[in-house]
Amino acid sequence: MKKEMYLPLLGIATGEILMFFGMIYYGLAIHIINLQMLTFAPGFKHFSSDIRTIHQSLILLLLMRIVNLAMPPFFTMTLLWYPLTYGIMYIAVYSVIRNQQISYKELGFTFKRFYIYLPAAILIGAISAIIEYRILKPLPLIDNIGFSNIILIAMVMFIFVGAIEELIFRSILLTRFEKVLESGTALLISAILFGIMHSGYGRIDEIIFSGIFGIVIGYIFQKTRSFPFIIVIHGTANLLLFGILPIILQ
Repeated sequence: MKKEMYLPLLGIATGEILMFFGMIYYGLAIHIINLQMLTFAPGFKHFSSDIRTIHQSLILLLLMRIVNLAMPPFFTMTLLWYPLTYGIMYIAVYSVIRNQQISYKELGFTFKRFYIYLPAAILIGAISAIIEYRILKPLPLIDNIGFSNIILIAMVMFIFVGAIEELIFRSILLTRFEKVLESGTALLISAILFGIMHSGYGRIDEIIFSGIFGIVIGYIFQKTRSFPFIIVIHGTANLLLFGILPIILQ
C-alpha cells in the first residue's frame, strides 16, 4: 500500500479508538483534524489521481461521524434522527460521485438477476440481524409491530441508513481501493473501516462482527456488482435488529 494511504487510515482509526474508550470529544477533535488534512490533501501535486479519489472518499466517513455526533436531538423519537443525519450525507455522496465521475456500473446500479439475489439477500440479512442482536440487545426504535411502524422503520433503514452506508463503504470506498490495491486487500481495508466505524457502541465484539459483516457484504458486492443486492441485506438486517427482534424477543 502506498505510504500516503497510511496516515489518513491511521488518523481515522485513532479517532474511533478514542471514542471506543469513551473520549468522545477527543475523538471528535481528531476527526476534525483528519477532515481538514484530507480536504487539503488534493493540493499535494505528487499524489496520484487514484490516491486523491481515496482521500476524497474517506472524507465521507468523517462527515458521517461528525454530523452524527454534532446533530442536536430535534426529535424525541430516536428513529427520526436517522433521516436527518443520513439525509444530509446524500449531498456529500452525490458530490463525490459527480466529482469522480463514478459510473452507474461501478456503483452497482443494476437490477440484473435481482430476482435471484432478493431471497438470498433477505436470508443473509436475517441471519446477520439475529447474530448482532445477541451482541447488542438493542432497544426497539418502534413501539409495536404495526403496519405503519414497520413501513416507517423500513423506509429509514433502507433509504437512509442502508443506502448511504453501502454507497460509501462499498460503491465508493471499496471500488476506489480496488484501483490501487489487489481486490482482497481492498476488501479487507474497507471492511476494517466499516468495523471501526461501529466503535460508538463501545463493544469490541460489535466491531469484530461489523468487520466480518463488511467482508461478507463487500465480497458479495465484488462478485455481483449489485447495489440492490447489498442494500437489501443491510436494510433487512437493520430492520430486524432495531425494529422487530427487540420486540418479539424481549
